Amino acid sequence: MKDLGTERGRFYHERAVVATPPRAVIGLEAEFNLLVNGHRRRPEKVFGDPSRLVRRRMIPRTGKSFQLPAGGAIYFDTGVIEVATPIIELEPGCCYRATRLLWEQIRYLRKELDHWARRNRCQCRLQGFSAHYNFSFPNARKSKLRNATKLAYLLAHILPVPVLLLASNRQSSAVGVRPRRTRVEVTADFTPDPALMLATCAFIAGVVQSVLRWDDFGLR
Repeated sequence: MKDLGTERGRFYHERAVVATPPRAVIGLEAEFNLLVNGHRRRPEKVFGDPSRLVRRRMIPRTGKSFQLPAGGAIYFDTGVIEVATPIIELEPGCCYRATRLLWEQIRYLRKELDHWARRNRCQCRLQGFSAHYNFSFPNARKSKLRNATKLAYLLAHILPVPVLLLASNRQSSAVGVRPRRTRVEVTADFTPDPALMLATCAFIAGVVQSVLRWDDFGLR
């Protein structure tokens, strides 16, 4: 879920959908490096676009993204392969749904990559790069004290240590929080375990929803 105003080819396009969704939503993304015969390659150079990797016909979306059969999106983003879930309403069980959808898309991508590798007599690997946890920001109580920028800055002081512990990636060095016009995006290194990713997603969702009840997003 990136901002189309600064980045192209994302599944949640704020130029096309400027207003905040009527209900709170979440969405997950995962980025992967591509290794062919042990060497890192840019997917744009190897495949051109995702339609030459995925065998089934996909619906083109805004920018360079394509809709996967499961309903999410796939695109090549500055040297990595990225898959993203559809937006999911924030309700009981939503973190499980989002995590499951993301890993189903990862598994689907892995199968397509295996088929391409057999056809081209080479070895291909996906190397987890990053994961993105996106949460919509409601406009109902937006003010100078409560906006996406202040929320992101506040979350950047709350989330890093517990997220680094939950994500279980020993090489993790940082957690980022990026404000968007209608949402905030928490970025961390890719978590190579569905259960731990679910725990991370649920923790972040709980913190975000708790903080959204505050009257002031200041640090004091």
